[in-house]
Amino acid sequence: MMTKIEDGIEYKRTDGGYWSKLYTLDDGRKITSHELSLRIGSSVVCARARLNNHSDPKKVFRVVRDLSRADNPLKIDTSHWIDGKNWYLDPLVKLMLKSTNANT
Repeated sequence: MMTKIEDGIEYKRTDGGYWSKLYTLDDGRKITSHELSLRIGSSVVCARARLNNHSDPKKVFRVVRDLSRADNPLKIDTSHWIDGKNWYLDPLVKLMLKSTNANT
């Protein structure tokens, strides 16, 4: 493992040949954002955000919430939205397009 320290920040050379920042956790482990993303099954951006905000291993390695589940309270109900492909066939849209502005 090839490492270097630049401006007080430790970097590790990855298999791809680029330098990745090493984060030190409270228990002494050193990990990169890419290694964490593979370990917890998230994106690299999510892993980097966790490592920037926390150094506690319990918070860093916690399970990633799945926001695509049906029981997710944040999921938006789109059943009442207008159809994006056939919107012009909706009778209310036809009525709206037929109307003219009386003030002109």
